[in-house]
Amino acid sequence: MTNDAILVTITIRLGLSFLAAFALGWNREELGHPAGLRTLVLISISACTAMLFADWLLVQTTDTGNSLTKLDLMRLAQGVLGGIGFIGAGTILKQGNIVRGVTTAATLWLSTVIGLCFGGGAWELGLAATLVGLVTLQALGRIESIIHRRHYGIVTIAFGPDLAHGHLLDTLGELEFRVQSRMLKAGADQSSLRCVGSYRHADPDWPIRLLARINATDDVTEVAWEDLS
Repeated sequence: MTNDAILVTITIRLGLSFLAAFALGWNREELGHPAGLRTLVLISISACTAMLFADWLLVQTTDTGNSLTKLDLMRLAQGVLGGIGFIGAGTILKQGNIVRGVTTAATLWLSTVIGLCFGGGAWELGLAATLVGLVTLQALGRIESIIHRRHYGIVTIAFGPDLAHGHLLDTLGELEFRVQSRMLKAGADQSSLRCVGSYRHADPDWPIRLLARINATDDVTEVAWEDLS
């Protein structure tokens, strides 16, 4: 293969890796996830470069009859996929019993595999994986928004000594807010209750009604809501 042909091959493979990761990263960027456009592009290009390097090593160590060197290309790919696991783990957030960022971590993994496909010259497989990945993120994301899915949030309530926190938990239960973890701080004049939980109401104004209901409870001095959806 001539130098010009090698250059064209490298350009095409890196270019396809860039475009595939750009499409996937755009979806993550729009939704404000921690691993966005630049992260996925860099990962895909890195994976592609690793496979191009593996191809180069394979040519350099080809058995010519004078060498017994043999190269296992799968070891390099396994190392890349193992290393990306650390980056993927960094995008997963855990608050109480709620885990977020798993889809982003899976997208990082997919972007890496796509880069390996393009780097190894499997263009058809890489393009097919990109298409399926986009359909999964876009189409299934819209379906999830239609489904009566579970949303997550944090309710923080400050209340006086005449109110029992058990009454507040009962009120949250009546409002169909499922508490998954809670933290109670007791003081002489004021206590606070912080509840992490979920609800299935599709109405975006539901948290406002929840706050109004709790705020109307006697001896509640302050109530706040943090959305985790």
